[in-house]
Amino acid sequence: MTDDKDFGYTGSAGDSAFDFPTAAAPSPDEAQTVTMMPIGNPGASTASGESTVAFTPLNFGAAAPAAASAGTAAATVAAPFAPTTANGGVVPPTFGNGSTAFAAADDPDDAVIAVKKKKPVALIVVLSILAALVVLFAGYVFGGQHYFSDKAAPGVSIGGVSVMGQNASELKTTVNNAVKNSSVKVITASGATTTASLSDLGVTVDVDKTVDNLLAATKSNALSTVNPFSKSSVGLVTTTDKLAMSTYLSDKLIGDDSRVVNANVEYNADANKFVATQSRDGESPTIDGVVKAVNALASEPGTTKAVTISTETVAAPISDETAATAAADANKRIDSDIVITNGGSKSFTIPSSEIAKWIKTTGDPTKGTIELTYDENAIKSYLASTLPDKLKQDAVTEENVVNSKGTVITTSVKGVDGIEVTGTDGTAAQVLTALQNGTGSDIKAEVKTTQHETKSRQVNYDVENGDPHMVINLSEQKAYAYNGTTLVKTFNVSTGKTSTPTDTGTFFATLKYQTQTMVGEDYVTPNVQWVTYYNGGEGFHAAPWNVAGIASGTPKSHGCTNMNPDDAKWVYDFLPIGGMVEVVGSTPSSAVR
Repeated sequence: MTDDKDFGYTGSAGDSAFDFPTAAAPSPDEAQTVTMMPIGNPGASTASGESTVAFTPLNFGAAAPAAASAGTAAATVAAPFAPTTANGGVVPPTFGNGSTAFAAADDPDDAVIAVKKKKPVALIVVLSILAALVVLFAGYVFGGQHYFSDKAAPGVSIGGVSVMGQNASELKTTVNNAVKNSSVKVITASGATTTASLSDLGVTVDVDKTVDNLLAATKSNALSTVNPFSKSSVGLVTTTDKLAMSTYLSDKLIGDDSRVVNANVEYNADANKFVATQSRDGESPTIDGVVKAVNALASEPGTTKAVTISTETVAAPISDETAATAAADANKRIDSDIVITNGGSKSFTIPSSEIAKWIKTTGDPTKGTIELTYDENAIKSYLASTLPDKLKQDAVTEENVVNSKGTVITTSVKGVDGIEVTGTDGTAAQVLTALQNGTGSDIKAEVKTTQHETKSRQVNYDVENGDPHMVINLSEQKAYAYNGTTLVKTFNVSTGKTSTPTDTGTFFATLKYQTQTMVGEDYVTPNVQWVTYYNGGEGFHAAPWNVAGIASGTPKSHGCTNMNPDDAKWVYDFLPIGGMVEVVGSTPSSAVR
């Protein structure tokens, strides 16, 4: 209902018989009701207390009155109420269910206009169904995305065989079966015939890449991945050695004495080098038709293609010079060192015999060429199985010896960072590049480094009556025993002669033997007593065979410190494992006493 608007019914004087006061627009869901009372009771309320608006009730079942009573405006019905009844009455407006908008004339007190807006129930139901379908479809899309993430999508096939839902392992079996069932029947004009597999014809199938292509097919977006109507026929990923194809067909279809022989390159394992084989002119098959058949099988594997070919007498398409050049290029690559390091102390040089396995020679009789290619998968596989062990470096905790003030006296064990190979594909790519360039290369592997730990061992060598340690003075040919800064005992010794001198530096006792057989480059001495090693093969020990050298202070040993047996035992008992040994001075050329 609008504000202060004529309802469309006018009296004879043009007055509005249904003028309504201004009212706020009702909400869409409210029932709109106006109660109308006869004129003469303006403003009266109904039993329910509703406000009323005065009006002159109309009798829609009778003829329109000619005039109104005194004091009341005459009322006629305007055109909007047409049509009329048979007796001249006006037909009242009706609702969609057939009920009239006004009460009957004999019950004017109940005259009511009621306008009701129905809720759109049907529309709500339709929208609810659509929303449910959207949710179901989204679930199908995302669920399908997850399910087919590691499987072949709907509509994907190879050689006419659907592979939907197959994982990588299952796809590999399917691809291998397709390859196994693919062949070419070759017939010559003279009637010779042979049926060859793809491998026979020099065709190499990359099964792994074919499987990757099957897994990736129709997965350009979320919808295409789960679309049951999408179709994708995936072919084999192949490379063809035309020289191998020509050689095979010559062997099968042409006699030994008459067929052409192309020069080629072979690897001689005994000599660890590539060598060229010689060519020979003769009869050769035309292979263009076979190449086309192979390409057709790559697109749609799993069948047998029949091809008729001819033969011709030709000079060997691949010459001896071409093969010799290819062999030299291959040897250049196995002679160039490819060294892989872990960035620390370990490195690994790839054996030339292993590199030789990766080099493939591919001849093309149609072009008269031999091309070097490299087996990328073999490189990856070898490095993945070899590098982690060859370049692994265990962490070593650094051990420092510190005095009572915390100052580092020396490092008894040098720390080493831990290094672990984290991946090899990047390294394999660099190896492949080095082979393609024909140069050696130093390559740092992909590694993770773990910082070594450090620990300290405090010793009291700088205080009185501290920890036991020894000092060897080469210049004096004497040894001194200390407890901290307190000198405990002094010994005459004979150290290494000038040709095998005793090393100078700071060392720590590592091993002890009451008796040991000592073996060197030019000696074997059994039953050596009271041995205390402090620097690899250098140590204190009894040397009863060198009493004169010990007494005179003449250096005579191979690097050890020779002592009288009682003195050697005293040092054996006095100096603990880890005890410090300082070697100072220089080796004299003759006796010092």
